[in-house]
Amino acid sequence: MQVISFLEQANKTIKVGFLFFFIASISLVLWLVAKNLWDLGDYPSIVSTQTPIEYEYLLTAEQQPDLEPPISSMHLFVNKERLDSNKISDNFYWVKLTITNKTDNKLNRILHIDALSENIHSHYKVTKQKAPIEKITLENSIFQHMFPHFSFTLPAHDSLSFFIQLKTNTNRVAPLKIYDYAYFDRYIHSSIALFGAFIGIVLLISKNNIALYISLKDRVNFTYAAYLICTFLVFSTSSGFGYLLFSNDFQLWLNQQSLYFQYALNIYLIIFSLYFLQDRIMTNKVFKIRFYTLIATFIVLVLAVQFVFSSHLTIFLWLQPILWLFGILVVFRNINKKFVWAKFYYISWLPYLAGSVTQYLISVGYVEYSFVAKNAFILGVITQIGFIALALTERMRKNEQDKLHHLSHHIKSGLPRQLNLTNTIKRLSDNNEKFSVIVIQPEHIQNMQHYVDDITLFALFKRFNQSLSLYFNNNKAISPITFDNEKLSYIQGKCIGFIVNLDELKVSTEVFIQSIQNILCKAYTIKDLNLSLTGVIGIAHYPEHGTTSKQLIKHAILAIREAQNTPEKWATYETHTRDNSTFLLELASDIQHALRNNELQIYHQPQVDLKTSKVCGSECLIRWNHPTKGYISPSIFIPVAEDMGLINKITLWVLEQSLAQHTLIMEDYRSHMVSINISGINLTSKGFYQEMLDIVDKFNVPTEKIIFEITESANIAKNEHAVQVIDKFTALGIKVSIDDFGTGYSSLANLDKLPFQELKIDQQFVENIHNDEKRRVIAETTVKMAKGVGLEVVAEGLTTLQDETTLSAFGCDIGQGYYYSEALPIQTYLEWLSAQVNGKTPDDFHGEFIPKST
Repeated sequence: MQVISFLEQANKTIKVGFLFFFIASISLVLWLVAKNLWDLGDYPSIVSTQTPIEYEYLLTAEQQPDLEPPISSMHLFVNKERLDSNKISDNFYWVKLTITNKTDNKLNRILHIDALSENIHSHYKVTKQKAPIEKITLENSIFQHMFPHFSFTLPAHDSLSFFIQLKTNTNRVAPLKIYDYAYFDRYIHSSIALFGAFIGIVLLISKNNIALYISLKDRVNFTYAAYLICTFLVFSTSSGFGYLLFSNDFQLWLNQQSLYFQYALNIYLIIFSLYFLQDRIMTNKVFKIRFYTLIATFIVLVLAVQFVFSSHLTIFLWLQPILWLFGILVVFRNINKKFVWAKFYYISWLPYLAGSVTQYLISVGYVEYSFVAKNAFILGVITQIGFIALALTERMRKNEQDKLHHLSHHIKSGLPRQLNLTNTIKRLSDNNEKFSVIVIQPEHIQNMQHYVDDITLFALFKRFNQSLSLYFNNNKAISPITFDNEKLSYIQGKCIGFIVNLDELKVSTEVFIQSIQNILCKAYTIKDLNLSLTGVIGIAHYPEHGTTSKQLIKHAILAIREAQNTPEKWATYETHTRDNSTFLLELASDIQHALRNNELQIYHQPQVDLKTSKVCGSECLIRWNHPTKGYISPSIFIPVAEDMGLINKITLWVLEQSLAQHTLIMEDYRSHMVSINISGINLTSKGFYQEMLDIVDKFNVPTEKIIFEITESANIAKNEHAVQVIDKFTALGIKVSIDDFGTGYSSLANLDKLPFQELKIDQQFVENIHNDEKRRVIAETTVKMAKGVGLEVVAEGLTTLQDETTLSAFGCDIGQGYYYSEALPIQTYLEWLSAQVNGKTPDDFHGEFIPKST
């Protein structure tokens, strides 16, 4: 353990050291880049008292190809760097630049005109006022398009003047800067490196986002790629670097569309912000209509300006702040969102706004020109791209986490799925650790779900999760099942499960379980109604109760069934539970086999008219003599059949066999009735009535000779479909009886709700009735009540003559029980019918017999 601890500590140290080295390296590179940019922006050695430079400007109405007009208008030149023009059109102006060399050495210098080459029209050099004027011609090269310039030599103690005519669509003049050769070379290389880094980053990220959009169909990636492409076009046209990539004619056309790229850039940035921040307003149809209408109007306005005015920069300069303001409002609208990746995006707006505002202020002449100021926009965008890349990565990571969370967590309850519990059990069992699986089922939850919707029901599970998680949070005895240290899992069947090492608990198991139940009791509220219910808890230990996840979870759930019958409401899985559950599962398979192979049998127990002591019918009872397990009682396999969905098949088999045998009985006893048990599940099953009708039509048995004994009448009374089926039985002439009245689901409340014609008193109120006062009172009251509402009464469970005499005195119509006969197979029953006298078989087979039908 010490070696493992040492290795883990060493691993952490290496990770921290590597992270520190990485951050230090990045910081050093950024510092060197910043220093280089700062040095380029600060160039005081050239503009000094030894080489002073003077700038003068003359605004003209139109382009002047030669120098004579400005020479004749020297008195009109001013030294203001902003032009006094209110024209909404292109402005032409002359710049007179004079540089004086006060040193004893000649100087080799470069004049750089920081403007697009197509905006530079005429340029002249004048050595002295009376000297010849020299016209300067710029080379038609990519290099000159990118960095318009020319070199000159300035003799010692001499001066030079340059007259340059330029075009602008603003009132700002283009910067003219004089550099030495070394600085200009450094300036060019830095500019190209900056552009190269920019285009590399933009194209790479654009390509990745387009690929992501194609695969994920996420509009965030598409709008961000469009924004980056617009950024690239804006910078290419404003800086002239596009000449490196495109032909002169195409780049010239791009330069003419520069403002449209600016519009598109801002619009795409706003749309990207809405999608990226997951602004719900984008799902509002009214907002979408208004938003896209606004964009369409905006485009029409821009196009109209293009055709109506010769220059539309003024409109752009007014609209640009409006778009910025809209973008800022989008950010502030969503600034309270707690997305980690959103914070990176908020930060990304700072360098972008700083660069955009600086570029804007330069364009209107409020910020002094420098290398950093000139490239403020591109520097701001590169920084913004870095932050947005972090934000997109974090967003994608969070989306993947959400997908994994969706896959690993139950959607409605928010709890981890059972798979998390299963995997943790497997891991612990592989390590041969000692643990127990505990499953909690909220008390009466199966009944509760009939009265509330899923939202309310799973809100209850969320409260359980919150309450129990607070209790489990710092309990190391309970094993986490997810990477987020979650400890509870949702289990199908409205249960919650977790894993605990009971030996590590600081309290006894009883106290621990009781604490859980107390917490559940407080949290067990439905729509603000505290129900004073708790949780039923089952426990299964590893490895005593199972070695696999499936076994342990199943056995813990089976233990819940045992716990439901205890006052403590919790139980540990026991061996007999295991044996019983295994037996029942095998039994379900055997039932299907028995139906296919006719292993089941129908027995008849006679029913005797108490007024005449004559046999009036028989109840058909199912019997199963299993080939290997022997006799299995219906009280065992019928509930299993109901749980496993086999009850319809059994009932239809019983109906078919009973009617087939009844045709044999009716050959000699045409007045004989046949009673067949029908489950409440049968009546609620779709299609059962038609299947039953097909079987009845198959046999020549009058429907008035058939009695259906119905159980679970309370549930049936609440089911509209079941009531309709009973009405159809009655319409066919089939008599319907309430079976086992007074027990289970059969109750007095249903007598006036369902169309019954017969009531059957359960044997527990009949046996030994002549000696038991309470039973006698109950039976007498029931008979009189049933007779009062017009029902025929059947009493089952008669064992003595005294029972028969007592019930007959109460007015009971029919008796059934061992006093007459036990249930008999069909051949034995037919023999019994032939031999019986007054419902009983005399020893000598003599006496009065039921007359055979003629």
